Amino acid sequence: MTYLISTIIFAVVGSAQLNIFEIEGIFSSAHVNALEDHIDQNEYNDNDLLILQYSSKEGSSESEVNLNRLLSSHDFPIGVWFGPYEISINYELLNNFEFIGFSPGVEIYNVNFEKSIEDKFCEINLCNFNENKIVISEFEGVYDGYLIVGTLGSFIENIDFNISEQSIEFFKPSLFERFYISISNPIFTYLFFVLGFALIGLELFAIGPGLMAVVGSLLVISSTLPFQEFGINYFGILIFVFSFLMYIKILSRGYFSFLGVIAFIVLFISSFVMFSNYVITVNTFLLFFVSVALALFYFVAIPTVIRSRLTTDTSGGTSLVGKNCELIEKLDADTGLIKFKDLKLKVSLEVNNVYKEGEEYTFFEKDGNLYI
Repeated sequence: MTYLISTIIFAVVGSAQLNIFEIEGIFSSAHVNALEDHIDQNEYNDNDLLILQYSSKEGSSESEVNLNRLLSSHDFPIGVWFGPYEISINYELLNNFEFIGFSPGVEIYNVNFEKSIEDKFCEINLCNFNENKIVISEFEGVYDGYLIVGTLGSFIENIDFNISEQSIEFFKPSLFERFYISISNPIFTYLFFVLGFALIGLELFAIGPGLMAVVGSLLVISSTLPFQEFGINYFGILIFVFSFLMYIKILSRGYFSFLGVIAFIVLFISSFVMFSNYVITVNTFLLFFVSVALALFYFVAIPTVIRSRLTTDTSGGTSLVGKNCELIEKLDADTGLIKFKDLKLKVSLEVNNVYKEGEEYTFFEKDGNLYI
């Protein structure tokens, strides 16, 4: 065994490839697809080396299987360094790599302890036979079939591969693939999903060109991208739709009331059910926080909707002529706020008439404007 002393910084030149592909964030199919495209584009051979810098703390098991399938279909040298964070990795991820490195503190789970594995890992590292786990020790060095190093530079320096004439490049997934990786986080998934519906719901009542509906639709569509891979519970979505309809009812009535409290409770329950089977660990407190934020959004949106109605032009409202309404408030000498069914509208008042709030009046049209 040879102990390492320091990390090196080196410059190299040449035509052979030594590429570093970074895997960070939530490990997903986006990483696998990006890596597959990278391998196809670069046409690796035996003189080249591809190293994966793996720092994902969580991911889907489906993507792990697809990664192993992808790597097993190629025979050029591939290495992996798990770090620099104290992450947890599936033992099956160690397949198909010619060079393996760990950062101190990395945890390996789903270990099927055999004598060869015990001899390889358990003399230096902490092996938990009851939980089938290995925790990599802080003793950096070159060991049988793997390295323990704190930096990627030390890993590259100490692997048994001729790197003296290699050129080094770093690669990441594309911008869209990184967006997919980010949106796979359950908090962002839920936030985009509920905010998108909130904007769509508000657009139903607000006066405008429909921009909120467009933005809301984009948010909803993007939030559904990782549903299939990470195991969303679709029954939770049905519960969410029910809470959304209650919020729509609140907007149409123009005030929050006790129904808003019920809608909030149903909304939070829907979030809990939606992510009950999710592959990624879900922070329940953050889900609760997003639900509260959405309720506050509707609470702020309701006055906005009312103001938009108050500025609605009621001229030419011939369909209301002859129907009764209730005067809610006199806004000034010649205008008032009325309630007709579930709608609140601003109408004109006869200056010479006496009006009392809370009483019923009849619509009539005068000079193209709606009066009571």
